Amino acid sequence: MTAWLDRLSTWLARVAAWLFLATGAMLTYEVVARYLFNAPTVWAEELSRLLLVWGTYLAAAALVRRREHIRITLVTDRLEAGPRRWLEGVSLAVVAAGCAVAVWYGTPIAVDSFLRGRSTGTMLDIPNWWSEAAIPVGCGLVVLQCLAEIARLLRGAPAGGEARSDMAGPT
Repeated sequence: MTAWLDRLSTWLARVAAWLFLATGAMLTYEVVARYLFNAPTVWAEELSRLLLVWGTYLAAAALVRRREHIRITLVTDRLEAGPRRWLEGVSLAVVAAGCAVAVWYGTPIAVDSFLRGRSTGTMLDIPNWWSEAAIPVGCGLVVLQCLAEIARLLRGAPAGGEARSDMAGPT
């Protein structure tokens, strides 16, 4: 049941990586254009900010799956497996609750900006909801991933990122 969510989280993390790469390319181009050719762009900074916001929120669920968010393990590393899993479940529930609040309050903000036609007011005049929507979308994905990880803990299954060959990256 959680396999589709795991695949979605992994795919979105890859999309986020491409967004970060594009951001780096845009900012590199901006620096070269500005300082070598004295011809700054009107688009690089604003678009790179938009891509960074979306990349951050799209990758968050995959980080929950792989348990790669910042954690303080001074106490939990010294616990037996049972209490450690219980605390991990509580931690996931707290993260899910916090993200649910962000979805609850963030969705109306993005919808309101869309309905009112708010924009950045810059040269590109990008609609505000393009960046505001990243918060409820990304946090909604984190809520779903937290629930999937809690279900794994209750079943006694390994965490979504443990013992998986489809998750490339450092260990």
